Amino acid sequence: MLKEIHLENFRNHKDLDVAFGSITAIIGKNGIGKSNILEAVSILSLCRSFREEDKKNLINYEAEYARVKSGELEVFLQRSPFILKTRYKGIPLKQSDFIGKLKTIVFSPESLLLINGMPAVRRKFLDMMISQHDHEYLVNLMEYEKIRSQRNSLLHRIGEGRAKESELEFWDQNLVEKGSGLIKSRKETVGYLNARISQNYSKISGKKQKMEIEYISNGEGNFGDSLRQSRRKELILGRTIIGPHRDDLVFSLEGCNMANFASRGEMRSAVLALKIAELEYLKNGGQDIVLLLDDIFSEFDIDRRSHLGELIAGNQTIITTTDKDHFSKELLGEAKVIEL
Repeated sequence: MLKEIHLENFRNHKDLDVAFGSITAIIGKNGIGKSNILEAVSILSLCRSFREEDKKNLINYEAEYARVKSGELEVFLQRSPFILKTRYKGIPLKQSDFIGKLKTIVFSPESLLLINGMPAVRRKFLDMMISQHDHEYLVNLMEYEKIRSQRNSLLHRIGEGRAKESELEFWDQNLVEKGSGLIKSRKETVGYLNARISQNYSKISGKKQKMEIEYISNGEGNFGDSLRQSRRKELILGRTIIGPHRDDLVFSLEGCNMANFASRGEMRSAVLALKIAELEYLKNGGQDIVLLLDDIFSEFDIDRRSHLGELIAGNQTIITTTDKDHFSKELLGEAKVIEL
């Protein structure tokens, strides 16, 4: 259980200590820094924010560094040059070994972008979920991104006549090896989610409808052949266009792409069904999960809030909201309330 957290120069919090209960409700006006506390927990879990891609923006604009600490976990961020350091029990640890010590699931209004947002949003969701559960996957993912970056640099040099095309063979082989492993793990995970998500959706919506996730990859089949066939185009563009970094997920309901036709209510139900399946997936490791619910109650009607309550049951949960009225009396009675 996450008992407390200390924020130093993190976002708008220059020096803040927060103690958590099994359910913690953080209440306050928009812009006061409620979500920043959830971001700090996310940093301790995944070394990244669920809202901000540029980690330098997590450092208070008046400071040169930020620190987030909770018990044995600590993350330090430096602005210039940018550095992110992790410690566990006071000992420096590689990010790949740090991630997964604290497992979290984030649910926010932006989670609806999993249905109708850009493919990068869905890849990020899948990568963050699997990385918390499977250390080997995380290491593979980091190595794949390094190989892809080096291969892109080589493609650029070849395009300028400063390197030979034959040099691509080494990087192609490594890209295929790491990328194939990522694709295999992603497909297995999507299979796990599909075995559960449709039943979850029907329970939430009250309608017997089939919900499914399709994993789309341009790196399946003969990955190496696909790379060679795309080489001319890659040399012109100066970047790798085949591989799991271009993969996507399609959410369908009764065989129709939800991004094209689903109502906002159906998308809410779909994402909630997905989050319940994600919770089951991460709990397979036997470790406690911390749910981070960022102003999500305002998005849900009474029926969906009751299903959200089922998600909360038995799991440590930190909730942000602008209004106490978004909580049931039962939930508010159980929660430790913090007003900012």
